[in-house]
Amino acid sequence: MIMAAVLPRFARRACALGVLALILLAGCAGRAEQAALPDLTRLAPEPKRMERLIIESAKHNQELLGVIQHDHDSLRMALLSPQGQRLLTLVMDSDGARFLPDALFEPPFSAHWLASRLAWTLWPVAELENQFQHSAWSVRRDDSGHSVYHRGQRVASIKLSEQCKLIDDIQTGHRLYIIPIELAGQNKELLCPPV
Repeated sequence: MIMAAVLPRFARRACALGVLALILLAGCAGRAEQAALPDLTRLAPEPKRMERLIIESAKHNQELLGVIQHDHDSLRMALLSPQGQRLLTLVMDSDGARFLPDALFEPPFSAHWLASRLAWTLWPVAELENQFQHSAWSVRRDDSGHSVYHRGQRVASIKLSEQCKLIDDIQTGHRLYIIPIELAGQNKELLCPPV
């Protein structure tokens, strides 16, 4: 009788511990590991330039203007409405990636997401390969750009041309087109490499 009373209590504790372990494991699996951001000192500085940004997903499409500038200490990108009103500013520096607190809208992506995707278009592939060493991330060249992988699964495809940079983020379902402002009036399908 004593054994019967002890066993169910032990079994209940074991079951509770098992459920707790599953919850913790599910929580860890649900958190996406972020790619390391490349070293800014390895990127040649560029003055401010304005570009047309088109962000597409299954839920929405948004067209913005972007003013980007980078040096060896920081990368900054201001996102502007098509009329020129500043909506938010991305900063990437030695403290990581973040949006400045004066944002006028809640973007459908994190600061780290935008900074990493910009990095994948700005840094040379050899630098990305170096950055991803000894991590779960990798990069592979292909015909019109390169693809980024996490644990062997393709996360994003980056297609580069003089007229357009296309970041097809398979993981999140977003596509980001970056087009020089001089070509802003032209159809993106004519400027950008096909997906």
